[in-house]
Amino acid sequence: MLDSLRTRDLSLQFNLDGMKGEERKLAEEMNAVINDFREDQLRQEKQYQYFDTLLNTVSDMLIVADSSGKVSWMNYSAVEGLCGFKIQHLNDLSVVDAELPATLQQLRPGIQQLVRFQPQSDSSVKDYVVSMSYLYTMGLTLHIYTIQNVQTIVQQSEADAQQKLVRVLTHEIMNSLTPIISLSDTLSDTMQQSNFRDEDMLAAIQAINRRAGGLMQFVENYRKLQYISAPQYDNVSVGNLLANLKQLYKSDCIHFKTEDEDQLLHIDRTQIEQVLINLIKNALEATDGCCEPCITLSIKQQLRGREVCITVEDNGVGIATDVLDNIFVPFFTTKIDGSGIGLSICKQVITLHGGTITATSTIGKGSLFTIILPL
Repeated sequence: MLDSLRTRDLSLQFNLDGMKGEERKLAEEMNAVINDFREDQLRQEKQYQYFDTLLNTVSDMLIVADSSGKVSWMNYSAVEGLCGFKIQHLNDLSVVDAELPATLQQLRPGIQQLVRFQPQSDSSVKDYVVSMSYLYTMGLTLHIYTIQNVQTIVQQSEADAQQKLVRVLTHEIMNSLTPIISLSDTLSDTMQQSNFRDEDMLAAIQAINRRAGGLMQFVENYRKLQYISAPQYDNVSVGNLLANLKQLYKSDCIHFKTEDEDQLLHIDRTQIEQVLINLIKNALEATDGCCEPCITLSIKQQLRGREVCITVEDNGVGIATDVLDNIFVPFFTTKIDGSGIGLSICKQVITLHGGTITATSTIGKGSLFTIILPL
């Protein structure tokens, strides 16, 4: 009976025929234990079949591997959607795309990456979003990789972005070209009538030059948006990140708060510093004229240490609701001399880091910008 339990052979039973007294009671107890084990095994098997069936009906491709890349499980979508067979190691995915194994093994939790490859089961190249999360079980750390086909979503997003871009470009270009054409026509008519004065010509030419310069500045700002480089990650402590900012901004109205200056952030220091500099600069402009201006930059962990939350809060004039909805839209600005790309660049940088940036505000009370980055 002990060998039966050790080998998980739960088909054995004591034959009670001819047994009496304590021997029979012991045999009945052993049979009851075997029955309990059998029912427990059946429950576990049913639960396994339930979750296995559930995960195999998911359209997303799921792969479970250990830290070395050895694959222990993959769902039906991953088998059929990648190479048509169950792989033993992530390196086996090189038959689908040479760079896919390295891309998966370099992923960190909370960061999504867009990849493009052609599955063996398909005749065309498609866009996929890959992500990874940890699973801790029985002293092991497993990596769960998710590969999502986002071709339709990406195409729709690209179409929407192109339409918005065309509207912005058309608006800006027409705003600059309309006065240029009008002034050119006026100047031409005046010169043909031979009654123009030198000062009129000078004023018209200067106006044309200003509008042409504005158009060139707009194009230059657009180029800045187009060429944001991929983050060059490094481990940077919170204390080192704040040290440079404290040197740049020594005003008494700016306060820096953190729970642990030794906490390491996996970021592109230059890019994140630029984001924070831009937010502090905006906060200084918002509090200009306040009796007791106060700007607070805080850094703390959240979500059980899996994320870091960076906030920049001010007690300035606040942002109107209709303006707040558009502050991250490229070229949208309410400032007379603003370019409308500062916050848009901030959002792109944070998105490239796998994080989010949001803003809340109350007129007359101030604004709060919140950045969430994965650790």
